[in-house]
Amino acid sequence: MASRHPLFKSFRLSTRKQAESGYKWKAIDPAEVGTRRTLFGICSQCMQHDCATLVHMEDGVVVRVEGNPASPPNYGSLCPRGNAQIMGLYNPYRVRAPLVRTNPEKGLDVDPMWREVTWDEALDLVAEKLKEARSKDPRRLLICEGFGDRESLLRNPFASAFGTPNVVGSHGPLCTIHYASNLVHAAMPEAIAEMEYCEYLVSLGRSVGPNFSTTGATRRFAKAMARGMKLVVIDPRCSIEASKGEWIPIRPGSDLAFLLAMAHVMMHEGLEMDEWFLKNRTNAPYLIGPDGNYFREPSSGKPMMWDPSEKCAKAFDSAFTEIALLGKFDLEGVPCRPGFDLIKAEYARYTPEWAEPICTVPTSAIRRIAREFVEHAKIGSTIKIDDFTFPFRPASVNTHRGVNNHRGGTYADLVGKIINMMVGNIEVPGGCVGDSQRGPLLFPDADGVVTPQFEAAPHPFKFPPDCIDLHEFYPNRHTSPALAAKAILDPGTYHINYDIDVWVNIGANLIRKNAQPDFFVTALKKIPFVVSFGYHFDELTIMADVVLPVHSSMERSFCTVFLPPHQATGAEIAGMHMAYLRQPVPPVFNTRHADDIFTDLAERIGTLYGEGGLYDRLNKTKDKLMKDDGFYLEGTEQELDITKKHTLEEIYDRLLKSWRHGDGRGLEELKKVGFFKQPAPKKHWYTYYFFPDNKTRHPFYFEHLKKTGDTLRANLRKHGIKFPGIRDEELVFEQYHAIPFWIENSEIQAPPEYDLWVINWKTPYYAHDPDNVAGNPWLAELRQKDPFEGDVFLNSATAQREQLKEGDVVEVESRYGRTNGVLRVTELVHPDVVGIPGNWGLGTIQSNPLNRRGTNINVLLPLESETIDAISAGQEISPRVRVYKLEPIS
Repeated sequence: MASRHPLFKSFRLSTRKQAESGYKWKAIDPAEVGTRRTLFGICSQCMQHDCATLVHMEDGVVVRVEGNPASPPNYGSLCPRGNAQIMGLYNPYRVRAPLVRTNPEKGLDVDPMWREVTWDEALDLVAEKLKEARSKDPRRLLICEGFGDRESLLRNPFASAFGTPNVVGSHGPLCTIHYASNLVHAAMPEAIAEMEYCEYLVSLGRSVGPNFSTTGATRRFAKAMARGMKLVVIDPRCSIEASKGEWIPIRPGSDLAFLLAMAHVMMHEGLEMDEWFLKNRTNAPYLIGPDGNYFREPSSGKPMMWDPSEKCAKAFDSAFTEIALLGKFDLEGVPCRPGFDLIKAEYARYTPEWAEPICTVPTSAIRRIAREFVEHAKIGSTIKIDDFTFPFRPASVNTHRGVNNHRGGTYADLVGKIINMMVGNIEVPGGCVGDSQRGPLLFPDADGVVTPQFEAAPHPFKFPPDCIDLHEFYPNRHTSPALAAKAILDPGTYHINYDIDVWVNIGANLIRKNAQPDFFVTALKKIPFVVSFGYHFDELTIMADVVLPVHSSMERSFCTVFLPPHQATGAEIAGMHMAYLRQPVPPVFNTRHADDIFTDLAERIGTLYGEGGLYDRLNKTKDKLMKDDGFYLEGTEQELDITKKHTLEEIYDRLLKSWRHGDGRGLEELKKVGFFKQPAPKKHWYTYYFFPDNKTRHPFYFEHLKKTGDTLRANLRKHGIKFPGIRDEELVFEQYHAIPFWIENSEIQAPPEYDLWVINWKTPYYAHDPDNVAGNPWLAELRQKDPFEGDVFLNSATAQREQLKEGDVVEVESRYGRTNGVLRVTELVHPDVVGIPGNWGLGTIQSNPLNRRGTNINVLLPLESETIDAISAGQEISPRVRVYKLEPIS
């Protein structure tokens, strides 16, 4: 029976063409011809990775993808990327079979001269190299992972069983958004706006849905705006979101100055503060000694607070008549002040008049926003949800990548937390809430303060360091692949006493996705053996010695629990427990699931079975991200037998049956319905509920950060070394103060000829690049018709000053590199800004030609250690640049 739909005909035509050129598509199962069926899916075309889909097939070919109307969080809607993912499945530029390099020369435009081999040949070769590396030192294996295949269950257990600490994320150095939320909210990955009740949202350097084109968050954003929420977007660009509220242009990299000035207005210009919250829910009243640390009760060692009524200091958990936020007190000859008093004194100098020349936001706007924020916070009000009465604070300040990714960016994020705490909006309705799974996250430590979680819990120091990405020297870093590459190229400077022999790449592309592509090409050339779990011939795959072809996302089976979103929350998902799955479509080429590859490699190298093996490590995995709502195997009837081989379906089935909200149902039951959903009380969304009143305290004075720096410095001195890779280590340690203060980022004092700042943003067509979104022809067609897409954007007044016009081909040059593109003139960017959206350009000799189109921003970004944020290891994303017209070559 012949199919009527055009995609099937196109597929058949492509089959013939590929066969003629020596490549073969997998034959369609004859039993599929004449059939129609629908599979449950999960879209993976961006980092959020949570839109439930229905995948419609005819004759064994996928003909349509739509949102699942019954499933949260998207309820049937999809963004352009989700609808276009069919083209990732039927992509003729994919890797179609295992390949071995025969050309020893490497480069993006060097033909690897691939030799096609069988899976057994490829896996045997990779296993041989892995065993050689492990016999010398397990640390000689580096696994680089990224958003291209973030669904792997077995990647980390494989690394742990192998014995390497070197699992390096490629997806964070230009988006280091975690530390402050991990510290203040005990939340991972960050803190977001609570859209169900928020009435006033100040958004800096981030998306709350539409910019990112995430469907669930966009739904919640639209509902909040229709309800009357006031939105203030402080950003160098007038985005889609900004157009729906008030846009306040700001100079890139200057958010810290704005936030300090806003905090100054709230502290020094007579605005109301939530004193109850500060006294009972933060460490702001803790007494601080001259050394900058808590003054502790001699008998108990507990931090102390001052009771003005009783005129004495007592341990923080004693009974108090009053609690002092201000004052100077003498305790046994030691002068002490509350943390709040010290912060207020420091912030006295950060007036709006001081900030305006730095950030360009008018003083009147800074004062007005501070005043409106406090007014809308409704300090003292309450709201009842279910049977529980919460503080009601319907105002929030939220920061993100554009604020954080500069030297001093963590300070800016922490000042944002201070601003929120002054109105008491942390983890309550309408305010600023973390986006970890809900539950009792706010456990107090011995000092009564929320226990730091995730990246806020410092990595232990060891010398010489174990971690190739220098985690010991950056104990709170998010991911630091650039530091790993530096240590690979110059191990002596960074005190690394081993080499990397094998680099395994899965879903990552450091060359395209990080600063200075040529630098990573150079680093990879030094690695003796590079393995790519390759989907297409991207920049990393072209550098590989062996390519193990992996499924596209639609071909990958996947089962997971719902994780809260990155942008915003609301009633549709409040307190929700959900597990859902992707049913894989038949693979088009000779590709495999990454976890099946890890299983076979572990079996070949002897790390699959037994104590300490991959299955044992998986049994013991307790993902902190999931806390109250995760899949756990250890101690349950579903523990994997560590003496036998398991299929992925069996593992998914056991995980589901172990899930505490699944009522023991397994994979077969899930296949019938697509998702299991168990509602929880709405009050559970707000983690205040689990530790109400004064049962825990959020850090307002950041002693923990200071102590991390003190410990790091002491460890360096103990081993007689200075902080590696930086000329002046005080540039590092000034970022470890307990009170965030003004420090200049690396670009403020750039030479005057670099008179502009470059910025970058995600677009509806390119948020991340799984399944080679950048090369998707359907998205490319949409992009070409979109007036807000382009190569290089410049404000009209700036263009006139520089004597440039629409359509000119211009060069954009920073102190670190240069790129070019076609100019678009607009009123939608700050006059000091050059805008370059997406992550276009670069490409390889064998990649989709679409990958080479557009302007590549990353060549402009720095890698120097002096330019990064020392806490998060976040890299600078807005360097100073200059722009000039490129004259045509005659």
